[in-house]
Formats: sequence, C-alpha cells, structure tokens
Amino acid sequence: MRSFWKMLPLEYILNKPKTFKQTKDRLYREYNQWGADDLEQQWFVRFLRHHFPENKTVVNFFGPLRTPFLIKRKFEGKKVFFTAEDVEHTGTQLWFYYGDYCLNYVNLAMGFGEQKSEKYLRFPYWILTTFSPEDDENRIRNRIRRINETRYAKSNECVLINKHDPAGTRELVYNGVKDILDVKLAGKWKNNTRELWDEYDNDKERYMRTFKFNICAENDNTKYYVTEKIFDAFIADCIPLYYGALNDPEPGLINREAVIFWNKEGSNAENREKILKLKNNEVFYKEFMSQTKLLPATEDYVVDRFSKLKEQFERILA
Repeated sequence: MRSFWKMLPLEYILNKPKTFKQTKDRLYREYNQWGADDLEQQWFVRFLRHHFPENKTVVNFFGPLRTPFLIKRKFEGKKVFFTAEDVEHTGTQLWFYYGDYCLNYVNLAMGFGEQKSEKYLRFPYWILTTFSPEDDENRIRNRIRRINETRYAKSNECVLINKHDPAGTRELVYNGVKDILDVKLAGKWKNNTRELWDEYDNDKERYMRTFKFNICAENDNTKYYVTEKIFDAFIADCIPLYYGALNDPEPGLINREAVIFWNKEGSNAENREKILKLKNNEVFYKEFMSQTKLLPATEDYVVDRFSKLKEQFERILA
C-alpha cells in the first residue's frame, strides 16, 4: 500500500510550507521561516507596526526553509523574502534554490549579500539581533557606543555555543585552542556543561559575559556572510575567535585588531601565542580589551540600513 505522502499530488507537496504563521488581523503572514510562534514578535512585523501603523496592505514574508515553489505563486498583497542563511555558497542546495533571492517573484528581498536590484536591500541578520526595530537614530548610536564601552568581570576562559557544525568550522577553531583554553561547550554541539541552562536560565548573553574568549565561527566561509555571532561576542565583551566571511567580516565596520582570525590553511602559531598571552598577562589583556570593537562608520551604516528599509516598505506599500 502506498504511503500517505506518495498518494499526495506533487504540486501539494512542493507548495506545502514547512512553517506558517499569521497575525490575528491576518495582515502579516510568514512562510518557511524560523522564528517566534507569535508573529507579532517577528522583527519586520514590529518594524511595520511601528513605522506604518495605518497600513492595510497584506505582507507575506518568506524564508528559505523549503523549495522556492511556494514563493513563485500569486498571493494577496506583497511578498518579501528574507534570509539569514548563506544562500550564496556556490553548489549548495540553498544556493540552487535561493541564490537569486527570488527577485523575479517578490516585491522586496533582503539578506547578507550584495545584489544590484532596486528590489534588494542588504540587511544582514546581525542587525536584527543587535538592534530593536523600534530604535531611532539616537538609540542606534547609543547602542553601538555601549557595545564599545561596556566591560564585564571575567571568571571563565572560553565558550562555544552552537547547535551543530555542518562544515566543521567550529571544530577547526575548537581543536586549535582546546589544549590551551578551558572551553565550555554550552550548546548542543559536543555539549560538556549544563551551566547555561541550570545557572543562567538559557540567557546566552548573561552567560557569555563571564568569558574572556568566544569561539564564534560562521556556518561556512562565504564573502559577506556575517551573522550575529561576532556581534554577540562583542556585546558580551568577549574576544572573538573567528572564522568566516573570508576572514574579512563587515570591512570598515569591525575593528580587525579586536578579533583573532583563525586560519584554515595557514599556521595559527601566532594566534595561539597571542591567546596564551591574553590569558596569562592581565596588563596585555586590558590593553587589548580597551580597543574599539565597532568602528565609527558602524553607526552611520546601521542608521542608513534602517532608513533604507523604511524607504523600501514605503515603496511596496504605496
């Protein structure tokens, strides 16, 4: 007897969303995206509620969790595609499905890459995790200044918090420091501690504040692909042990001198030597931590992204 799924029409299987949520007024809907069960808490929905409280146009948000067949269909209202995933790594399934950001089928697309289209806005995921959608220019600038100025007392050496390691990027860095640092693996991947859950109620930022170093490698190594990881390290006043974005994350925004970049092919002897000095020499550590993490241009860049996002929504909702 054929299974239930084999009895379903192929069109149904291809168009069935992996996730679907909508606000109570059904004005905002979301398909194939990770996130909060309550769509009112979704970052872009909050941005729209705040800046466009009188909006009556339905907005359908799409993510990259399944094939792009659904996003190609006609929908009531407007269509917006956003991805926090790396859709530009050539040869991957995500690249095959969403490497073009579905620009031919949506009114607005956003992600980490650079695209020459009036319908595209570079809006990397780290903006969503670092800033609130209701922030104005003053709050954005103050947030960045606080990240640069805030210091926390440290009682632990190094932490790594990840669910998985699909490309071996975390293992690359972890294997390179595990003999010189006490590394707490607080996520699902290779977990060796319950502290994050038992002592910090899964408050990741509060837990990370107690560590000097944070292994914050990206899922893979693609130009422009920078997620929240290195920014989370800065927010918690950790030294990032970083691999990803061709080891040039957000050029002009991130102070490279405040980061230890791990090499996949070359030697990491100098990195290990620096880490040991930072671990054992308090004067050297304090000098290192006194550096600016986010460069002055970061303020203008984020303010500009907010402004451009508002302009894009004005365009599609007009």
